Amino acid sequence: MENVSYQKTGNTALITLHKQDTMNALCKSLIADINAGLDQAEADAEIYTIVITGYGKAFIAGADIDEMYGKSPSEIWDWSALGSSLNLRLEKMPCPVIAAINGYALGGGLELAMACDIRIASGNAKLGLPEAGLGVICGAGGTQRLPHIVGEGIAKEMIFTGKTIDAEEAYRIGLVNRVVSPDALLEEAFALANSINQNGQLAVRAAKEAVRFARNAGIEDGCILERQKFSALFETEDQKTGMGGFLRKEKNIVFKNR
Repeated sequence: MENVSYQKTGNTALITLHKQDTMNALCKSLIADINAGLDQAEADAEIYTIVITGYGKAFIAGADIDEMYGKSPSEIWDWSALGSSLNLRLEKMPCPVIAAINGYALGGGLELAMACDIRIASGNAKLGLPEAGLGVICGAGGTQRLPHIVGEGIAKEMIFTGKTIDAEEAYRIGLVNRVVSPDALLEEAFALANSINQNGQLAVRAAKEAVRFARNAGIEDGCILERQKFSALFETEDQKTGMGGFLRKEKNIVFKNR
C-alpha cells in the first residue's frame, strides 16, 4: 500500500491516506490502496472499528482531475465505478467506520466521508461538492447521500452552487457529528471508537445493518427487520452477558462477541 498506511491500535484500525503530491486526490491507485487497507481490517477478527483520515492538509481534496480529464463517457463510467464501489463497500462494512476529516474534503473526498458511519471534523476542515463548477456532477454517490444526511433543500444548494463550507457550518447542518481542534482530531476519533468497541459487537453490527436498511425501507418493513435482529441476539452469549451483568449491577461488562 504505497499511498496508505495501516495501524492497529487495540480493536481499532487506522487507515491514513498520504498521497501528499495530490493532497490525497482519489485516483485508481489510491482507491486500490484504500481497499487493501479495508481487506486487512476485515480479515482481522480483533478489529471492531475503523478510522480513516488523511495526512497533511487534506482528508481527500477530491478526485484526480488529471486522471479523469481525457476519458470518454464509457471510460469515465468504468472509472467512476471504482469510487462508487468503494463507497458502497464502506457503507456495507460490518463494523462502524469513522471519518476523521483533517482538512479539505471536497468532491470525491466528501463522497467517501459521507459513506462512513460517523464524521468528525477538525476546526480547519473545508467540505463541499464543487463538481458543477467543473461542468460535471458527483460520480460516486454524492447526490444520493447528501440529501439523506442534511435534507434535500440544503443538499441542493450545496450541489447546485458547488460552495465550500467550513467545519462549523458542516456541524450546524448535521454533515459532521462534531468539530474538534486539529491536534485533538485523532484522539477524539479513537475515543469514540473505543466507546463503540466496549459494547457487544454482534449488537453494534446488527444495529448498523438495521440503520442502513431504514434508508430505503418503509417503517413497517424496517421494524420487522429490527425485530428479527433483536430476537436473533437473544441466542447469543453477549445478550446473557450484557443483560445478566446489568441485573447483577456489574460495572465493567466484558463481551466475548459470540
